[in-house]
Amino acid sequence: MLREGHSFAIEDWTVDTALLESARQAGYTTKVFFISTEDPNLNVGRVLLRMSQDGQGVPLGTIPESYDEALKGLPEARKHADDLLVYDNTENGRGHRLVARFIAGELVKTTNTPPEWLKDVFGRELRSEGKHQERSARAR
Repeated sequence: MLREGHSFAIEDWTVDTALLESARQAGYTTKVFFISTEDPNLNVGRVLLRMSQDGQGVPLGTIPESYDEALKGLPEARKHADDLLVYDNTENGRGHRLVARFIAGELVKTTNTPPEWLKDVFGRELRSEGKHQERSARAR
């Protein structure tokens, strides 16, 4: 895949940091779109609904473990991606919202109201960025 030199996309539960690093070394610019919800049980419910409508199914017992694994891998993914965009898709029917963006591993944007799951992963850093954004807004 990398040897062909064509752009490509991969969808998975977790971020393959080895592939990201190989792609970067091969001259690719890497961009990760990470989408999560506040609770793996919400994901189970959405999969059940999708399956009831003849959509794609997954073994339901794997969802909570995959959820935890994906969140645990997020800090490492940020080190290997040129651009990491993190979205929250908790609100059913309202679509996803961008809650954080990292460029070259540095937090460059965050929402004023980060979801709890994002604070659990990047807590201290989000709080300091929020204070920086507040000071910038007051200075205007």
